[in-house]
Amino acid sequence: MRIFEKSRAWMVPGDLEAHELEAFRPLNADQIELHNDCPGTSCAEESKEQIYHRAMISSIRSEMNKLSQLISIPYVVFLTDKAGTILELVCSSPGTRNEMDQAELRPGVSLCRQRSGMNAVSLAMVMNCISVVRGMEHSDPTFKDWNCVCAPLQDNDRVYGYVDISFNRGEPIEFAIPFVQQIAENIMEKWMEKNPEMQQYRLEAALLEYKLTAREQDVARLWLLEKSALHIGSDLGISEGTVRNMLKSIYSKMRVNDRWQFVKRLTP
Repeated sequence: MRIFEKSRAWMVPGDLEAHELEAFRPLNADQIELHNDCPGTSCAEESKEQIYHRAMISSIRSEMNKLSQLISIPYVVFLTDKAGTILELVCSSPGTRNEMDQAELRPGVSLCRQRSGMNAVSLAMVMNCISVVRGMEHSDPTFKDWNCVCAPLQDNDRVYGYVDISFNRGEPIEFAIPFVQQIAENIMEKWMEKNPEMQQYRLEAALLEYKLTAREQDVARLWLLEKSALHIGSDLGISEGTVRNMLKSIYSKMRVNDRWQFVKRLTP
């Protein structure tokens, strides 16, 4: 049965057919090399990905720092990119950190199905929804004593990564499903929006989208900071009249009529 045929909004391995489960069998080294033989991303795309990755890492640290005192059981939070590669681990204690180190689970390790088989991250990647994998359901015996719940990190229907919370399989799993969903929402809707690098990136992208010239971009950035035309002219070494003419051009390109509309277009 598929997700839309169920009353619950998450997937478990038992929801898959036998041939679907077979697809979660890890590949050998030669198969992985063949599987990875695909076109690379452009420098611009890589730069954007890196900005998102840094923002997501900062966000998960902030979120778990806020929540850590509310969780009394041992846990590990995995943050991965959209390809399932670990970006960050947040461990509840030095003991769990040491356990992850011994299992060689660290940033750079892939949890995708081709490399790691069945786990909550790989299942979420395939099904594009919250996924739950318990104990021995994992392909990797490292997770045999852990229950794992994973949710996609989405922004405007685009997936940028995954967040997984793992804890001892003796603990009830029901609490973790809404918990990880809330963590994912907070990362994308609260912490990412506040991240200074993300804010700057989105501003620069918007200025380019409206096809502003380099000088118009300089004026727009200062206008967004509520500087006066006189102040902007002084900062940029141009006349106040030139600034006002540029603002008319900026407004025309952005199809706005006043400063309030201008600010609204450039801020989330």
